[in-house]
Amino acid sequence: MSTGKTSTYILVSLLFLAAIGLITGLYSGLLRIGFLSDMAPRHISPTAHGPLMINGFLGTLIGLERAAALEKKWAYFAPVLMAASTIILLSGLQLSGQWLMLLGAMGLTYVMSYLYYLQPKIYHLIMALGAASLLVGNILYVLHFPIYKLVIWWAAFPMLTIFGERLELNRIMRPPKQAQKLFTTLILLWISALVLTHFDRYAGWIIASLLLIGISAWLIKYDVARRTIKSAAWTRYSAISLLTGYGWLILAGLFGLWYHFPTAGPIYDGLLHMLFVGFVFSMIFAHASVIIPSLSGKLVPWHFYFYLPLFLLHGFLFIRIIGDMIGPSQLRIVGSYGNVAAILLFLGGIVFQLIKATKIKKSELNPTSS
Repeated sequence: MSTGKTSTYILVSLLFLAAIGLITGLYSGLLRIGFLSDMAPRHISPTAHGPLMINGFLGTLIGLERAAALEKKWAYFAPVLMAASTIILLSGLQLSGQWLMLLGAMGLTYVMSYLYYLQPKIYHLIMALGAASLLVGNILYVLHFPIYKLVIWWAAFPMLTIFGERLELNRIMRPPKQAQKLFTTLILLWISALVLTHFDRYAGWIIASLLLIGISAWLIKYDVARRTIKSAAWTRYSAISLLTGYGWLILAGLFGLWYHFPTAGPIYDGLLHMLFVGFVFSMIFAHASVIIPSLSGKLVPWHFYFYLPLFLLHGFLFIRIIGDMIGPSQLRIVGSYGNVAAILLFLGGIVFQLIKATKIKKSELNPTSS
């Protein structure tokens, strides 16, 4: 087998394991609200929802994307460790899974820092800070800190990674240097506010919420999505996903100013899912048509169908937030089911389009005689 084919198989295998992290993470999340809890496999715990989604899915996916961009074999250790942590965690070896997550975060932080060393650009610095946030969260996780004290560091990982990627991709808009400095300052202050939450949760989150609104406003002003929304197919779809995700960030900031950041309960649930579902998954939907070809070498054909999961994602998240704010709890449950369905419908659509495109390509290369 050629080296190129071997590399492709490794990439596809790690993508598959990231998908396993996503699916099992979604399932463990449903267990938290009582879905088939009596029939749940013994080793899949409702408490695994966060670790599987952040490390098993996002850690593997983002680590794989950065390793592929760096084109260094050693850079793949980070996503491999993250993917392995999913398997180990699902095997019931929680402590071993936690340590693999920690090692994977250390590897990813090194990769991101190395990228910044090679190209000391602001966007690489922001992404390195994102990986460092994951490392902080995983250190606290291994030290058995309560999830409510570390979850914001887990959230900061994909958020900062996305902030950095958008700044990198928005070079076409050529934001003025002063605007880039403002963006960097807002992000550094936001990270400082997260640190402050460990000493004064109320004050830290008020400041973090204000800064989050500022970051969102900056992204809306300078993101190329404001231009590409007039395009078609994947380009327009990505723009809509991006701008909608920025809207959820503003709502999360306003939500935090009004309700602050409790340690548990419906408001805690609502705030986290505004960030993770409203923003992060909007970004995943927006970037899927770029990330998958860059990793697998296969283009995802566009289909209008993809608006369905996007609409469901935001519609059911809105229902979930209403349930969190005013009740009844059934609204939160319905919203949760709808969000999972939207994500699975999107993933299923991607897989279907890839399989369909592969079959069409094979038939064109090997036409059968009538």
